[in-house]
Amino acid sequence: MLAEINSCLYVGIGSAALSQLMSSINATKFLCLRETSLTNGALCKFVGSCLEYLDVSETKVSMVSLAPVIRRNSYLNCLKTAGCPSLLFEHNEVEPMSDSNYRDFVQEIKSICYLEDVEMGWGFCPILIEDLVPSFSRVRKMTIGLGTTLAESVLHSLPDICPFLEFLILRFQVMSDRIVRNLLESALNLQVLCLHCCLGSLTSYSFQAKAPALRILRLEWVTPWITNDDLTILTQNCSLVELSLSGCKLLDSSSQEIICSGWPNLTLLHLEGRGIGKAIISDAIRELPLLRMLALDLCDASEGGYDSPNNLEGTMIRTVRMSRCKSWRSCFEGSSKRVHKDTIVLEWSSRRLRTTIVKERL
Repeated sequence: MLAEINSCLYVGIGSAALSQLMSSINATKFLCLRETSLTNGALCKFVGSCLEYLDVSETKVSMVSLAPVIRRNSYLNCLKTAGCPSLLFEHNEVEPMSDSNYRDFVQEIKSICYLEDVEMGWGFCPILIEDLVPSFSRVRKMTIGLGTTLAESVLHSLPDICPFLEFLILRFQVMSDRIVRNLLESALNLQVLCLHCCLGSLTSYSFQAKAPALRILRLEWVTPWITNDDLTILTQNCSLVELSLSGCKLLDSSSQEIICSGWPNLTLLHLEGRGIGKAIISDAIRELPLLRMLALDLCDASEGGYDSPNNLEGTMIRTVRMSRCKSWRSCFEGSSKRVHKDTIVLEWSSRRLRTTIVKERL
């Protein structure tokens, strides 16, 4: 019988116990070890050859233990290795892997796997176009995070390298209007686009292209220049069900009306812009009947806060998140600035309301 091993089973399990568990698994198709205490020693104990899904993100493994697993599992179509800072290190985890060994590892992926879902971070840099062909020709979901920087030529060629691309998340990449326009115009199957803390010189020209397939758009700390006029043009070019806009300093209270009229079927809205009215929660629930999750920043409130709705019967809303900030003074700069403090989370279940406060920015 094929087992499905999920990382939730490993919360609190040490590396020794995890190593013992790996040695007893040999016929699983699904192996998710994300954010566990997985090490090279533990992964080397895994000898299975039926894997289709492998997630070792946010662990301490390196290519020394990962390469043999890939070599044995020719049916692997999902590989997630983001957040593995030791990926390029040899056995002693002090000396970095040589260029030749790195090329050998990339060749392992290139010659064995035809991936459909890939997540990369540390250890995949630099990546050349020829490294991605043909093993990425079937990719539908791609996430590129901190530690891997794709060259402009690679980013611009993604629609050709991955003709079936549907889901793309780019974090800390160097972007340009040329790249974004080409993605929207040429990646005809692209349904999800997330740009998070990307560098470069994006302008409103990036999003003036038609993208009829796009359903989820997240622009997080990459478009501080976006205005209500830009937002209006965007509503004419795509039909969204999820929208996230963070760090958009020029948006104001009118942006809510533009969003609600342009995308009435939104199920998720994350909006950060100046001068948001206190009735936004009730207004959004009323004007977006399918809305299930709303995220705001209390620093954007024009009147110091937001009103909480009283009657939610018959609505779809389940979660409202409100980030809070605090003043922080730098001893080096001698000035204060606003930094994140915590997030208030309101959750409705049936007719009950539960309020929690978490330190993370959600």
